[in-house]
Amino acid sequence: MTDPLESGPHDSTADAAQANGSSTETEPGESASNRSSVPVEQRGVSPSRPSASQRTLRSRPWSWVRLIRRKLPIKNFAPVVGFLIFVVVAWVMVHELRDLPLREVGAYLADLPLSYISLAFGLTALNFIVLSGYDWLSMQYVGVDLPYRRVAFSAFIGYAFSQAIGNPLITGGGVRYRLYSSWGLSGREIAKTVLFAGISFWLGCFALGAFLFLGQPVSLQALELPVQPALIGLACLLPTAGYVGLTSLRERPLVVRGWSLDMPAQWMVPVQVGLAVCDLFVAASVLYVLLPSGADVSYLYLLGVFQIALIAGVLSHVPGGLGVFDGILIMMLDPFLSTSVVVGAILAFRVIFHILPLTLASLSYLAFETLQVQESLSERPTA
Repeated sequence: MTDPLESGPHDSTADAAQANGSSTETEPGESASNRSSVPVEQRGVSPSRPSASQRTLRSRPWSWVRLIRRKLPIKNFAPVVGFLIFVVVAWVMVHELRDLPLREVGAYLADLPLSYISLAFGLTALNFIVLSGYDWLSMQYVGVDLPYRRVAFSAFIGYAFSQAIGNPLITGGGVRYRLYSSWGLSGREIAKTVLFAGISFWLGCFALGAFLFLGQPVSLQALELPVQPALIGLACLLPTAGYVGLTSLRERPLVVRGWSLDMPAQWMVPVQVGLAVCDLFVAASVLYVLLPSGADVSYLYLLGVFQIALIAGVLSHVPGGLGVFDGILIMMLDPFLSTSVVVGAILAFRVIFHILPLTLASLSYLAFETLQVQESLSERPTA
């Protein structure tokens, strides 16, 4: 994705003139300063109509970003943004832990075999390794050569925040902007990586949904929706096929509302789908191993229910899908398991899959910001 306003070289005088609401075009023998001093009525522009530069700023929101970036030293605010993100994360953690019945979680975990708990921890770690593949593939798409350890570090913190807090564009995107910008990436490159990773996730969701609802229909009777599983599968298949066809037949960038979207290489498309499908498989497996042994629930059924609950939680913008994700799982697993068992498994899942990674990511992010402050202080000249 490229910004059309930054696709070519810029003239500083033109940018300043655009920000002031004036045009850089002058008549022969007329200087820009003399022209800017002429009243608007004498220049042939009606005062009741916005100027061309104002219409450009309205039609292209990215122009406002460029204007603010020229007027404010945004780089100086990066530590402040990082501190605010950490405060928000700490606040969410306190509220989740306060409302979480830890005694019930401990009692449920005490009845689970230690091998199941260890497997859940291992699958959670594997899931974050798979999640780092989104960011690694995004770097290949952008053409940035960043060491994998930094990509994995940013992915772990970003996805731990976004999965537990919600609003991935704000939480995960904000963390990535802070980390990637400190490592030399431009704002346009960071925006492209975030967008490409998001497209990869939804592409995999659609592909997996088409497979589950067309090949192995998931019962929706518990949700009381007058929708056939085959219709959902077909609705998931259409955007997947459209994306594959578009990237296969088109080589030029796709321009949407002033934004230029570069077509990915052909080998990236199956990797995008594979990463997202593997992500959902592993994440659902964490919940599956936390169910009691001998539960009469097939893995494919749980995978379909997990995907429905996950997408509903993401679209709700509730932190961690709290209430939405849990409610759908309880409703659709109620015919097979008692409510107390499902609630216990969900609470255990949230502790292992959300709370612990969020705690580790918060400590890691705080350590990163501390090191950044120490380095900035050491670089200041002494009196």
